[in-house]
Amino acid sequence: MSENPSDCTAPCVRAADASPAPASILRFARNALHLLTGNAASVGLGMITLAFTAQILGPALFGILATIEGYCRMVDQVVRLETWQALIRYGAETLETGTGSRFRSLIRLGLVLDFGGAALAALIALAGVSLVGPWLGWGAAEATMARIYCITVLFGISSTPIAVLRLFDRFAVVAWIEPVLALARLGGVIVIWALNGSIWPLLILGIALQCCQRLVLGWCGWRELMRQGHAGVLQAPLKGAKQMFPGFRRYLFAANATLLIRKSTQELDLLVVAAYAGPTGAGIYQLVRKFTLAATKAGAMVQQVVYPDLARTWARRDLPAFVSTIRQMEAVTLTFGLLLFASACLASDRIVAILGGGQFEDAVHPLIAQTFAGLLFLSGSALKPGLASMGLQMAMMPPTILAACIFYLVLFLAVPQIGVVGASLAHIAFNLILLPASLLICSRGLRAAEQAPSAGTG
Repeated sequence: MSENPSDCTAPCVRAADASPAPASILRFARNALHLLTGNAASVGLGMITLAFTAQILGPALFGILATIEGYCRMVDQVVRLETWQALIRYGAETLETGTGSRFRSLIRLGLVLDFGGAALAALIALAGVSLVGPWLGWGAAEATMARIYCITVLFGISSTPIAVLRLFDRFAVVAWIEPVLALARLGGVIVIWALNGSIWPLLILGIALQCCQRLVLGWCGWRELMRQGHAGVLQAPLKGAKQMFPGFRRYLFAANATLLIRKSTQELDLLVVAAYAGPTGAGIYQLVRKFTLAATKAGAMVQQVVYPDLARTWARRDLPAFVSTIRQMEAVTLTFGLLLFASACLASDRIVAILGGGQFEDAVHPLIAQTFAGLLFLSGSALKPGLASMGLQMAMMPPTILAACIFYLVLFLAVPQIGVVGASLAHIAFNLILLPASLLICSRGLRAAEQAPSAGTG
C-alpha cells in the first residue's frame, strides 16, 4: 500500500479539520469500549478453543469440520439477504424525523426478509450437499454431518435484531453475547477433550451454540423495540413500502451484491483448498484463517461502532464530522494491522506451535501471507461504513467484481500449484484492488456532496 489511508480523505472536503461534536466522540468511545472489551474476551477465548479443537482433531479431521461449516456459511451468505445495512440507513432517517409508524413498518419488512431468506437458504444448502460432497471428497459420514449442520442456516435470522440494537446504541448488548458464548464453547470443547471425544460432539456443540446465539440476539432486539416504545411491529403495515422507503430495494441489493462477492471470497477459498489440497491442507488453512479472522475483528468492530453514527451524520450532511470520523478510525485500524503483520513475521512459528502443535508446522508461511492480507483488509475498515452511509454501493460494484475476478483467477491457478499459500495470495490480490478503489470512490462522493450539500448521492 503506497499511502496511509487515514490521510487520503483529507483533500476530499476542505473543511475536514473540524472534529465531531464532543457528545459524538464520547458515544464513539463508549461504544468502542464495549465492543473492544467484548471482542478481546471472545478473541482470547476463541484462540484457546481453536488450539484445543485443532489438537483434538489433527489437520485432517479439523479440515473436514472446517469445510462442513464453510459450505453452510457460503450458501447462507449467497442466498440470504443481509438487511442490517439497509435497515440502519433508512432507520436512521425515520428516527431523525420522528416517524415511529414508518420505523415499525421498516423493521417488519426486515423480519420478513430475514425469515424468508433463512428458510430458502436452508433448503438450498440441504439439497446441495449431494452435489458439492464429491468435489470436496466427502463420504457418506461427512455428507450426513453437513446435512445436520444445515440447521444453523435455518436460524440465520439475526440481521434485523442487530440493526435494531445498533440503531439504539445498544453496543454493550451485542458486545457481551459473543464472549459469553465463546466461554460456553470453550467449556464444551474442554469437556469433549477430557472425554476423548472427536468430530461428532464438536459438530453438535457448534450447531447448538450458533442457534443459541441467533435466538439470543433476536430476543435482545425484540426487547429493545419494546423498551423504545415500538410495540406492534408484527402488525405494522407493509402495503406501500416502496413509497415509504424509496430506493430501499435498490440499496438492499446493492449492499448485498458487494457483500456477497466479498463473503464468497472468504468462504470459497477454504472449499477450493479442500478440493485441491485435501482435508489436511484445509485443516492447515483453517488454522491460519481462524487466527487472522480473530485478529482482524478490530475492523468489524470499527464498522459496527461507526456505521450508525456515520449514517446519522450523512443524513444531516455534516461533512466535516463525517470525514474526521473516517480518518480517525482508519488510523486506529491501520496501526493494529501493522502490529498484527509484524507479530506474524517475527513469531509465526511460535504462534503455530501454540495453536496447533507439531502437526501444523506447515502453517508457518501461510500465516505470514494471510496476516498481510489481513493488514490490507483492516486498512479500509472505516471506508466501508462510510461508503454505505453515502449510498455508494453501486459505485463499488465494478471494482468489487474486478477484484473478485482476480481473486478467483489467482485462487484457482495458485492453489493447485503451491497449495495453501495460494489462497492467501488470492486475498492479497483482492484487497490490493479493492482498497484504492474504495478510497477513490469515497473521495469523489465527498467532493460531490461538498459542491451540492443539499443533494444526496443516492
